[in-house]
Amino acid sequence: MKIGMPALVEYSTLNELVELCLRLKLDFIELNMNLPYNFIENVKPGELLKIKRDTNIEFTMHMPDEADLGAFYGSVRKGYVELFSDTIDWAEEAGINLLNMHIIEGPKMTLPDRKVYVYEQYSQEFENNFVNSISILSKKALKKDIRLAIENSSNFHHPYIQKILNKSILHPNVGLTWDTGHDAVSRFTDRQYLQLHENEIIHMHLHDAIGTRDHQVLFEGNLDIAGLLAFAKQKKIRVLVEVKTSEALEKSIKSLRKIN
Repeated sequence: MKIGMPALVEYSTLNELVELCLRLKLDFIELNMNLPYNFIENVKPGELLKIKRDTNIEFTMHMPDEADLGAFYGSVRKGYVELFSDTIDWAEEAGINLLNMHIIEGPKMTLPDRKVYVYEQYSQEFENNFVNSISILSKKALKKDIRLAIENSSNFHHPYIQKILNKSILHPNVGLTWDTGHDAVSRFTDRQYLQLHENEIIHMHLHDAIGTRDHQVLFEGNLDIAGLLAFAKQKKIRVLVEVKTSEALEKSIKSLRKIN
């Protein structure tokens, strides 16, 4: 089982990430396209290949949180598909074989007595848009031996999201990321879907949670971290320790090593 770390907002260079990864003796870094210093135009594929050759550190990529493959506006959706497509080309050159992504639950309208999810109200249009986008991208990624992992972000309980996921994971290189903290924030309603499709889980974001506060240091919250690690080990998937500061990461890895 390979253990990795996320790109950190407190840093501004790839070298800082690599230095921390080496110090903590981790296996991979998940770059993050929410951070400008991780944008594909700012990271040369050859640089990542050299790091891998010199250090054995591998890389995955987290797509922008807001990247919406089901967006109603055609020009917006086209832009995100192009960004994904460019990232697939870049990832092939960089030796990266997994791109992590979100599925967006869409805008909400707050009425006096309830909230209405616009994508749910127009679920067929949203489904058509997303499924068409993921079909285009999965075909391209499959040719380059790259997997697309859709992460739960406290929204896997929505039936309109589940319908799209069911169609997306039919593609042989499209799977699921189990984000343990987002699962807790959903009050474990995400887990109900994930457990039904555990064979499609290809990646894990591991962080602890205290109530609905996620991204907590491992073993300082309420989650069964040992049990989650055992699941990842059984499935032979990579585990990203997704705490968001170097201090929290060092504490988490130190505690993790005590049980491994």
